[in-house]
Amino acid sequence: MRVTLLAGAGVMAAAFLCLSRTDGLPLYLAGCSLAGLGFTLLATVPGTYLLARLFARPAFAFGLYFTIGGLGGVAGPFLYLMMMETAGHWRGYWTVSGILVVLVALAAALLVDTRTDVAARAESDPDISVQDWNPRAAMQTRQFWIIAAAYTAFLFCGITANSVSVAHLTQQGVTAVMAGSMMALEAVLNAVARLAGGILTRFVSARILLAVALGCLIVGLLALGVGRTVPMMLVYAVGMGVGYGLTFFASTILLLDYFGRKANLELFATVNLISTIGAVAPPLAGLARDQTGGFMPFFLALSALVALVLGAVIMMRPPSRTRA
Repeated sequence: MRVTLLAGAGVMAAAFLCLSRTDGLPLYLAGCSLAGLGFTLLATVPGTYLLARLFARPAFAFGLYFTIGGLGGVAGPFLYLMMMETAGHWRGYWTVSGILVVLVALAAALLVDTRTDVAARAESDPDISVQDWNPRAAMQTRQFWIIAAAYTAFLFCGITANSVSVAHLTQQGVTAVMAGSMMALEAVLNAVARLAGGILTRFVSARILLAVALGCLIVGLLALGVGRTVPMMLVYAVGMGVGYGLTFFASTILLLDYFGRKANLELFATVNLISTIGAVAPPLAGLARDQTGGFMPFFLALSALVALVLGAVIMMRPPSRTRA
């Protein structure tokens, strides 16, 4: 794990160096690609792996961890504005961000507890499966693919909102400042919802939370599509923010609950790989606008797909490990 975190620090250093020095598309794309690789090495996959090993009942720890990570989305724009005011250009933002990320990654690599493993003892969390799942057996269940679809759905929706919401709202007559403010509110609620999920799982099953979260995403997408007034834009921000954060949390916890700690690293890594399909959201949204003159048809189609996933989650029950 220390090697993984140190490798992630090195990759992130290269990524931010490319972005701070970029003078054309090739270096920019190289920086973005390296940042994606570095994120994989530093963020949710190793983070959830460690938390599942360290905490007997990890739900709250997951929620707090995801919330702290989500606050980066809130702090980033403010750091950018501060650097623009002090340095007068955007390159300094990438330099400072790179230094901060590398320092945190190095600290994590030095301080991380790699010895504790609660999975070696009897399972004390009543929600986590004690059946002997392996990755291959888990991936042959419909429950795994439903959870993967839910995880992919929130990324599809979140990437869509982040990439086209300002363009869509300004096209509807909303000021850019107001549209940007809704994105900021969405980011705050996204982070808060993750912590709330960690608390609520003590009282409500992760499956119910996931169903509620997917419903919020649908409402948020539809409200974004028709958003012209402040009340409707608030519905969009709340729906997308809460839906994104809570789906992220609930799908991750549900994967752990259904298939146990032993196979969680491989399964969560696979879910993250599957979810990269969400990266096609911006070009699809742009194609819809080119063909129809607006983004609403894409929002409707995406809402329908999320509704299908919601229906599958509502009917889903815990899998049972069967042997030949």
